[in-house]
Order: sequence, then C-alpha cells, then structure tokens
Amino acid sequence: MGSERRRLCLGAVAASLLFATAAHADPTAADREMARTMMDQGFDLKRKGDLKEALKRFKAADEIMHVPTTALPLAQVQADLGLLVEARDTLAGSLRRTPEKPNDPQVFKTARAEGEKLDASLAQRVPALTITLKDLPSGDTPALDVDGIEVPPDAVGLPRPVDPGHHVVKVKSKHSQGQAEVDVKEAEQKTLEVALTVVAEPEPEPRQAAPQQQSEEPTEPVKSHSPTVLTWIGIGLAGAGVATGTVTGIMSLSKKSDLQNECPNGICGPQQHSDYQAANTFALVSTIGFAAAGAGAALAVITLVVGHEESAAAPASAPPESGLLVHPWIGPGSAGLAGTF
Repeated sequence: MGSERRRLCLGAVAASLLFATAAHADPTAADREMARTMMDQGFDLKRKGDLKEALKRFKAADEIMHVPTTALPLAQVQADLGLLVEARDTLAGSLRRTPEKPNDPQVFKTARAEGEKLDASLAQRVPALTITLKDLPSGDTPALDVDGIEVPPDAVGLPRPVDPGHHVVKVKSKHSQGQAEVDVKEAEQKTLEVALTVVAEPEPEPRQAAPQQQSEEPTEPVKSHSPTVLTWIGIGLAGAGVATGTVTGIMSLSKKSDLQNECPNGICGPQQHSDYQAANTFALVSTIGFAAAGAGAALAVITLVVGHEESAAAPASAPPESGLLVHPWIGPGSAGLAGTF
C-alpha cells in the first residue's frame, strides 16, 4: 500500500513538473530532469529516515521549479526537522509565486490545499521569544545576534518567531555587552532578559615623538660679520687711545710753550728740568695713545671684514659685559694708560 502511494505521489509530481514547463518556460529540459531526480531521491531518503539529506534534495528541486508540488514536500521535511519558521516561509513563498488559477492541474490544487492546512497547523506550533535588555547605557544602540544571525534593534521588546530548541542571544553596544541562552518549546511564548555589563574603553596609546631627521650631509658653517668680543675690544682700545693721545698731546704742547717763555734762546736752567722732562713724557704717551688707537681700529675692522662662524657670534646689540675698559692716567712727571679686560 505504501509503495503504491509513493508511486502515485511521484507520478503526480512528474505530471506537475510537465505542466510547470508549459506555464513557466524558464527551466530547461536538463533542469526538469534534475528536479525529477532530486524529488525521487528526496522521497526515498525521507522513507529511510534521513531527513537532512532529503531536505537538500527537495530544496534543490524547489529552487529549480518553484511550484506548489515541490514546495510542499520541502516544507513538510522542514517541519519534521523542527524548522517551523523556515517551513512557514517556504509555504508563504510558494503561494506568492504561484497564485491559484482556474486552469491549474489537480496536483497543484491538492498541494496548495495541503500547504494551507500545514501552514495553519504550524502557526499554532511556532514559539516566540521576546528579548529585553537590562542596564543598556543611555543613548547606546544595541546590536543583536540570535544564533549567529543579526536581528534589527527594533526587535527588542517584541515577540520574535523562533524554532523550538536552544538559542543563544548576544547583544553589544558602544559601551556594553551581554549574552544569554534559552531553551524554547513548541508554541511557547518566552521572555529572555539579557543583562549588559559596561565595557571599559581602551586607553589611548601615548604618542611617540617623531624621531628627528638628521641631515645626511653636515651643514657648512654660516659666516657672520657682526661685532664680536674682539671687535668691541678694538673699538674700546681705539677710543681710549685717541682720548689719551689727545689729552697728553695737548699737555705736552702746553709744557713746551711754557718752556719757550722760560728758556730764552733755548737754554733752560736746572729749575726748568722737570718741566722739560714732563713735556717729553707727555709727547711719548701721546704717541703711544695714537698708536694704540690705530691698532684698536685695525683690530675692529679686521674682525668685521674677516667674519666668524654664527655659533661663535656674540650678541651684536651691545658690547659684552666683560668688555675692555681703558682710561688714561696722568701723574706728576708721568702719564700712561690703565684698563681691565
């Protein structure tokens, strides 16, 4: 009896595939032959109890033909495996793809009627899972994952159809995360609360200072012609020399003028000897002063013309604090220069 029923079922399926060819010209002859083979193997595997392999065959045939007579066996095996949500989706897709027509063959009408009956039965058996979140940080948008499948955040707090069995729910947001597991039976309406824990944000890594790039070739020293310590020494020596030479020169001329009045015919007595010696001394100091002034001026000019390396330059705005200090001195019967460096 079972064998006879199986032959009648296969015959109906074969007839429906032939009719599907007339209604939908998309599948080729090879496609139709493959679909018939898959359906035959699927029924045989289902009879032997190998539902998982039968599912593969029926699914392959339905993806080729897209008719009620291939969708119904597929949905039946899905329901037998506990894939209730998938079974309802298969039936709904078949009804949308092939709406009932007056000239439909009887096998289509029978398959569609049995599919509607199966769908009504599954609607009472499909369980629903309501997911709620605890301690979600304000402003965070959660990302839900049920059994590895992403779920829209709007599903939070609403019943979501699931297959019977064990389910793992993972939730993650910008500042928190959580996970929970639950077992759901057929037709059960269950609520699962997922407690979230705050996730510490990683501390930013300290920035490392960029290594200073060293020039491949050493830079040549830059010449500067600004005043240096030697320049200011030269200027100071020149100024002091001019001052000393001028003062002592005037004093020497004054002494000699007095001696001309006191020594008629150029003959001086013993009392004018000291004045005569002082006049000569002033003249010598004056000469030395002007010579020192010339040397200082030459030193200043040379340092400005020759120049120096920039790194060795002293501030040009003012002479160094420890610069040259030179001043003339005059004593009874003598004169000279004094200074500090």
